Amino acid sequence: MNTATLPKQYEDAQDFLELWGTDYVEFYVGNAKQSAYYFKTAFGFQEVAYAGLETGVTDRTSYVLQQDKIRLVITSSLVEDSDINRHLNEHGDGVKIVAYGYQMLQRRLRKPQNAVQNRSNSHR
Repeated sequence: MNTATLPKQYEDAQDFLELWGTDYVEFYVGNAKQSAYYFKTAFGFQEVAYAGLETGVTDRTSYVLQQDKIRLVITSSLVEDSDINRHLNEHGDGVKIVAYGYQMLQRRLRKPQNAVQNRSNSHR
């Protein structure tokens, strides 16, 4: 298959945000436990993390599900007056957050480590 590429509008144009892919997608749902069960049984996702009353989180319940490179966070509210419930009342169950991985973040994460290493080396 032949794919065409568009010509650059500006000769010096660069990709300012090099996306590596999707880190996770978070769904706000009315019943996180039931939704997580559905994704696990119908699509083969595995539960890799949980946050809720048992873990000390008192305002929401979240299940992190993963299948290969796909990571979903299924969240529902445990309190009546919350941003999650306001979103559900207005839009119903659905995607709230799509988090992307990108190269700049990796560069920023490396800088503090290098600074700590340089600082520790300078005191010797």
